[in-house]
Parts: sequence; structure tokens; C-alpha cells
Amino acid sequence: MASMQVCVLLSLYSCPLCPTLTACVLQVTLRIRPMSVAELQEGARPIAHRLDEQVVMLRDPMQNPDNVLRANCSREKSYVFDAAFDSTSTQETVYRATTQDLIAGVISGCNATVFSYGPTGCGKTYTMLGTDSEPGICTRALGDLFHSIEESSGDAEHEVSMSYLEIYNEAIRDLLSPSRRSLQLWEDSHGTVRVVGITEVSASSAEEVLQLLLRGNQRRMQEPTATNHTSSRSHAVLQLTVRGRERGRGLRCGRLLLIDLAGSERAAWTQNRGQRMKEGQHINRSLLALGNCIKALSKPAGSAHVNYRDSKLTRLLKDSLGGNSHTVMIAHISPASTAFEESRSTLAYANRAKSIRPTVKHNLLGSSPRGSIMANLSRDIQHLKHQLYTVSEPGKHHPIRYTQAQVWLRDELLSACREQAALCQHLVQLEGTALHTRLAAARHLRVLTRWERRAWRWGKEGRRKLREPSESRRNTDTDVPEPPKVITARESIVALVEEQGRLQEQKVREPQSQHPHLQGAELEESKPSSTAHPRAPGCALRARGLAGLVAL
Repeated sequence: MASMQVCVLLSLYSCPLCPTLTACVLQVTLRIRPMSVAELQEGARPIAHRLDEQVVMLRDPMQNPDNVLRANCSREKSYVFDAAFDSTSTQETVYRATTQDLIAGVISGCNATVFSYGPTGCGKTYTMLGTDSEPGICTRALGDLFHSIEESSGDAEHEVSMSYLEIYNEAIRDLLSPSRRSLQLWEDSHGTVRVVGITEVSASSAEEVLQLLLRGNQRRMQEPTATNHTSSRSHAVLQLTVRGRERGRGLRCGRLLLIDLAGSERAAWTQNRGQRMKEGQHINRSLLALGNCIKALSKPAGSAHVNYRDSKLTRLLKDSLGGNSHTVMIAHISPASTAFEESRSTLAYANRAKSIRPTVKHNLLGSSPRGSIMANLSRDIQHLKHQLYTVSEPGKHHPIRYTQAQVWLRDELLSACREQAALCQHLVQLEGTALHTRLAAARHLRVLTRWERRAWRWGKEGRRKLREPSESRRNTDTDVPEPPKVITARESIVALVEEQGRLQEQKVREPQSQHPHLQGAELEESKPSSTAHPRAPGCALRARGLAGLVAL
């Protein structure tokens, strides 16, 4: 069935603060479908007309001569959009005016959204999916997307993946999976809403995506009602993700969302009962939440809270409505006088959506918000490397070049660094040997100390037992023989002191060999003196050994 629509297009301009950001205005186109056979049989007359390419006029069919207050009021109201279509407009015309310009942005790494909006039975599914003879926006967008990727295959590599879901009775279901389980929505730290567990299939051609789309549509909930024999009972969301890497640029990711919304409906008109009525309630509730978000976003920034959490539909459309996305809203209405209230409400929301201003930016995969800055710095580095080895043109500054003296200085610095590292390694080895020497000397000094204390204690006890002073003097002068363990400790102490001197000389000699200006400096080693304990013979030897260890 041919349709007539009013769409909101995007007016783009670059942000002066960041070249990757683009401020845009969400724009709407309106499509007015032709009168149906049922409406003509009911005696309805057309009240919605397309005046020109952008203006649509809606006439109030109610005539009440007894209403004095509205007797002189105009019953016609005009709405201005960026594009308007009537029954003479073809699917190709609608696609070119609403979606074709978004394909290049998606390939370059931007997000784009096209969604149909309006009451039930107004041609939304026809516009998005079309028929075999008249393909809709989805089919044409897929063809142009893969055609553009093939043309740019020499300069970049691209990968396309798709997912297809429906929101039925506020439950998200995967249309590419035979399972009917409900999926959950998660929002990450950057505010991006994702569907957990959704099937994402890689595709290499438009025909492959269309086959998956056809398989998903067979699983989508559709039931006949009194107003529409093929009424969609759920909102369908087709997401195409394009990941690409161009030469000299980072990895970019663009998303294209094609959304076919279920239409709002009145139970009195559709004559729904039971499950169909429950489906209609969920549809109307989600569309009401969408209308409230559009109303809040149309106000000045910060003046109203936008409640995206009222419905899963609005949570999915968070970026599409007021975030990072080029968005096209295609509103659909019926020209029949019997649908005046629904048409007026749809036109009011579409007119309100024109003032929404999202901010679009290029998506850099696997990077933080600083990713674009890092990419710019990488390009600057490559440019400077090119200037470094390129001969400059006459009249310009000469490029920086390595001279022979600079190369020689660099080699000398590297050699000095290697020598310094070898010296540090040798000093560490000397410190290890000195530590081993100190530990061995400490063990031998402990043996000598114990022996001297024991000998002094034996001499003291012997003097107490002696009665004669002369005999006491003779025993005092008598030396107690030292055991072999003590004699070995004394000999080891002498050898360790000599080893200590050699290590000290090496530690002083190594820096002087590396730094000649230190050869004339005098390095004195202080030897602390110690007084022997008057009651402990041999303490002087122990003091000298401890002094040597301290000096080491």
C-alpha cells in the first residue's frame, strides 16, 4: 500500500570545540497514507492534505453550529516539517529523503537511527519493510551500505554484524534465536545501553542480512485486529554494526538502528479482548513513555527531567532521542476524518520532536574519551617523522638531521652508561663479599669473647680459694691454655682483617679508574681506638676486630 509520511531530518553543523563532535537537530518527515476501503465504506472523508514539500494541513471535521465560542475559529491547522509525502510518493522517494544520507556517516563511525511512529494501521511496517515489488527502508539501506563498503574496500577494512529483537509486552526477545526467553538491559559506565545475551551474526552481503531479517519477521508477534489484519504486536529493532579501520586512522564503529514501532490503538476501535487487549495496553504504555521523553527533550536543556526508565523502548532509544545519534523520525497518519484525534496527537509529537538536539560523535573502539586525542597525536608523530628525513623546499626551515658529532656523542653516552652499569654490578659483588666477611668475623669474635669471659671467671674463682698472697700472685700470672677452637678463631680473625683491607682498596680503586679526577684525592680510613676492660684480658683484640668490621 502506498503511504504518505512526514519525516524529521537532521541539520548538521560541526562543534568548534571538538572536530569529532557534531551538533544536530532531530527532524521529522510525515507520510499520509491513502484512504482504505474500510474507511471509504464508513463514509470517512480526507482531512489531512500535503500543501507542498514541507507543509501539511489538518482540518477539524467536527461541525457544531451551536458552539458560539468556536463559530469564527479556523478549523484548519498547518504543520511545517522538513519533508512531507502523500500517496503519490514512492518508497524510493521516502528512502532518499530520510535514510540515504545516513549510510556514509555509519561507515565513518557515527550512530544513526530511523524509526516509524504513529497509530496502528497507518503504514509503518510498509515503510520500513515494504514488499517484494516495493522494498522498504531496511532493504534499500542494506543494499547501499554493502555497496559503499565494497567501493571503499581499497582504503579500509570493514566488518558488518547484525542483531534483531522485539519488545513484546515489555519483554525483550531475540528474533534470531529460537529461544523465547526474555533478555535483560544493562547500562555501562559510559551510559550505553546494551542487551545482554543478544545474538549478533556477522554478515558479508545484503542478501545474507535479508534472509536473517525474513527469518526474524516470521518469529515476530503479528495478530489481526478490527483495524489492521497484519497488526504488529511488538516493537522490532534491527541493529547493524559496522566496524572499520582506515589507513592512518583508528578503529571506528558505527551503528544503524532501523525500528518499526507498534502503533497506538483504541480498544473500542480494534475490538480487542483478552491477550490482544493486554498487548495493546503494553504498546500504549511504551508509546506514552516515548511521547513523554520527546516532550521533555523538546524543552530547554536542563529544564525537565527525561525519564528513560519508564519503558524498555525508551531505554533502547536513549541515544537515538537525545544522545549520540543522527536520528530520523518518520511519523505516519491516516487522512480519514474518523482518525482525527490520533492524527492530531501524532502531528503534535512530531512537531515537538523537531527541537530535540542530540550531539553526534565518532565512535573509537576500545578507547576512552581521550581516544580521539591519542589518534591526533599519533598522526602528528608520523608527520614529524616524515619531516625528519625529508629535504625541505627552498624558503622553508631545514629539517632536523643527525650530524656525525651527534652520532658520536650518542655512542659515547651509551658506552658510559654501559661502563657505569658494569661498575655498579662489580660494587654489588664487593658488597656481597664484604657482608660474608663480616658474618664470618662475627662468628669468630663470638668464640673469642666466650673464651675470654670463661678464663677470667676461672682466674677469679682460683684467687678466692688461695689463702697466701704470694701463691695468689703466682696463680694470677699463670696463663690458662687455649683450646684449638680459640686458636683457629684468632688465626681466622687475622686473615679476615687482611681480606678487609684488600676489599677496601678495591672499592676505592674502582671509582678512581672510572673517574680520573678523583685520583688525587686522599681517602683516609679512621681506626677507632678502644680501651680494654680492666678485668677482662684480651678485650683489646676484640675491640680491634670490631673496629675493623665497622670500618668495612
